[in-house]
Amino acid sequence: MRIFGYQAIVLFLNVWFVNSFMFRDDCLVTTWTQWSSSGQYTESRTRRIMRVPSGGSSLCPPLSETRETDVDCQVSQWSEWGGNFGFGQQIRTRNVTQNPMGAGNQCPDLVENRYIDTKPTVVETAKNVEQYFIRAFSSNSRKRRQTNQGSVRDLLLIMDSSGSIGQSNFQKANKEIGTLIGLLCPENPFNKENGQYQYNQAAMLTFSSTVEQNFDFNDHATTEDIQGAISKAMYNGGGTNTAEAFMQAIEMFQSSKGARKSSEVKPEVLILTDGQSNNRHETLKAVEELRKVADVYGLMTGGFTKRGKDELTAYVSAPINEHLFYVESYTELEALVRLLSDMKKNEGEKWCAPFNVG
Repeated sequence: MRIFGYQAIVLFLNVWFVNSFMFRDDCLVTTWTQWSSSGQYTESRTRRIMRVPSGGSSLCPPLSETRETDVDCQVSQWSEWGGNFGFGQQIRTRNVTQNPMGAGNQCPDLVENRYIDTKPTVVETAKNVEQYFIRAFSSNSRKRRQTNQGSVRDLLLIMDSSGSIGQSNFQKANKEIGTLIGLLCPENPFNKENGQYQYNQAAMLTFSSTVEQNFDFNDHATTEDIQGAISKAMYNGGGTNTAEAFMQAIEMFQSSKGARKSSEVKPEVLILTDGQSNNRHETLKAVEELRKVADVYGLMTGGFTKRGKDELTAYVSAPINEHLFYVESYTELEALVRLLSDMKKNEGEKWCAPFNVG
């Protein structure tokens, strides 16, 4: 009986082996076809079954594959060159009409800036300052611009106090900037009500070789107090450490300095300077970080090489034609502010857009 049992087991294993391995047909498929378009931004390939599996063989592999195609970025034609601004500049723009996909070529520059032979007149610059900075509803907040609604701001002033400016011009600049911020909207732009700013707040830094934080956003209760604090800022002389000024500017937009949430107000920076920084690379790196926190406006004065113009243009937020203003001298700065004051007087009640602070 033991021999019969052993023989039966051997016979069973032989039959199982023959059926399972010698007579099993695995799935057999063709090679893949070439990739071909199967949609706007996809392509696919296929293969066919040449032999259906049998005898318990594994299932056939996938018979189709789809992948995204590599799509190059596509852009529109350049716009016409825009109006004169800044140091005597024009820009033109183009838009992305197709975003890149996969390993497609990335998008080229969408803004081109060029210098022309003629700088804007003081009157032209005044109109740009009025349209893009002073008049709150014409600020860079597109939504508010479309609805003619005033923008509530936290405005940080950065004043150059380096040796190239000189004591007299520094005092002139502070006086004119104090007058300039008084032209903001509403009529009393920085007044507190019940201990809280209802509309705008202002803070100030001065910089030379070092940086001084002159006052925080919540230090003064009226527009007149802020103007007085600006006029009392001390002149330091020395170098132009703009990089450190920008780094400390980022720190100023903190609640500990009285800054409000960016969801509630429009954080802004206005820098007045007459020269290139002492550390270009560090400065451009720092201002790139600052622009993530606030819209940066520049009011530049003095004479510059193309390299200097390029650096100062790189300070401001986009679009640069709405953030970069230039006057050749402090006499022109006085004329600019006087023109703006006259424009406000002529506009009367039409000067300010309504505010929604609810």
